[in-house]
Amino acid sequence: MSVIFDKYVIKEETYLKALILSRGIVFSDNVLKIAAVEKAKGQNLVYNMPFNASNSRPQELIIRNVIDSYEVVVSCVASNLTSTPILLDADDEGRLFAVSDGERIENIEINFVEEPEYYSKLLSNGELVKKYVSACGLDELNIIPWKGCAISRGCRFCGINNFIRSDELSAHKISKNKNEWNRVCEAYLNNLTEAIIIAKQSECYKNHAHVILIAGNLSNENLDFETEVFSQIAERINPLVKSISKEGIVVVITPPNNMEYIDKLKAAGVGKVVFNLEALTESGFEKYCPGKYDLGYQFFVERLKYSVNTFGKGNVWTNLVFGLEKKEFVLEKCECLAKEGIVISANVLHLDKGNTLDCNVPTTNDVVDFFYKLEQINAREGFVPFYCSKALRTSLSNEAHDLRIKMQ
Repeated sequence: MSVIFDKYVIKEETYLKALILSRGIVFSDNVLKIAAVEKAKGQNLVYNMPFNASNSRPQELIIRNVIDSYEVVVSCVASNLTSTPILLDADDEGRLFAVSDGERIENIEINFVEEPEYYSKLLSNGELVKKYVSACGLDELNIIPWKGCAISRGCRFCGINNFIRSDELSAHKISKNKNEWNRVCEAYLNNLTEAIIIAKQSECYKNHAHVILIAGNLSNENLDFETEVFSQIAERINPLVKSISKEGIVVVITPPNNMEYIDKLKAAGVGKVVFNLEALTESGFEKYCPGKYDLGYQFFVERLKYSVNTFGKGNVWTNLVFGLEKKEFVLEKCECLAKEGIVISANVLHLDKGNTLDCNVPTTNDVVDFFYKLEQINAREGFVPFYCSKALRTSLSNEAHDLRIKMQ
């Protein structure tokens, strides 16, 4: 079974994911009680923190198609001002169901993504394991060495700097004094090693893990040092994650000033690099990513191209926030970058706390149409999507690749 939507035929789980990403989701009181009982993973207070939300708000859902068992994970993004959100409710037996414009979506099974077992475990020093590693989606293993972002001017869609405590190691502290990192480096690496050993035994990583090293930027003049730090971390953890990492270690950073530092990432055991443009047209890049624009649009493009020579075609990725710019212009730029050996994916724009945007989220029609056409571009180059459909929670790249969206 499928849903007829505009000019497309979409599998039910992908249709619901597209609706939630473009219209948001709200929960009945009964559902929130079930979420608490089932230990649903709450908001991570880093990215994707909706307006008027607490950290107990469920972060993600896993949606399974009951006909063929295909599964996706979707972020529980907040509702917006331009459309009616999806309602998540539960029947008398506690089974979750989704309602769109008064109609229940059939042929799907919905569950919360539960908090991983390791979130409640402690290291030998008494700290929580989740201070060092965390999960986004079902099977990402995220490593975020510091809090916040010290880029010269923040991206307008991002609210990351709203969630830093004064006692935490932050991008701003390290940018002011590199010794802030050097002082904690060895202890951090030892604690991270122990945390990974504990975390990788969890049920959520039984098939594989997408091991992602990611953090907000250090200041523009410290980007080489940032790459040095990430190389240092990668070299330490590579032996620990080889057996479970699907793509090898993926590093998501702003690229270094000196391009030779990109080669250091490769030598340290990194499998793929991600330098996110976020906005693909130069005018959109200037408007929505002013700090990155201080470095230069070509600064990013040149380093993406350089990385293709280092890591190989298909091992260099860039991501965009779909909804910031007109779809037609974005697809043109996607075509150009793909021909250079760069894989493109996208997150659907959602409205985080702290954003300063002048635009709203894209329509469901545009979301479906964009990801169908993006897949055609990537497929011509033989590219596969980022991660998997149970990790990439704000994108339809995997679903389009897996032919869950087809033309009528």
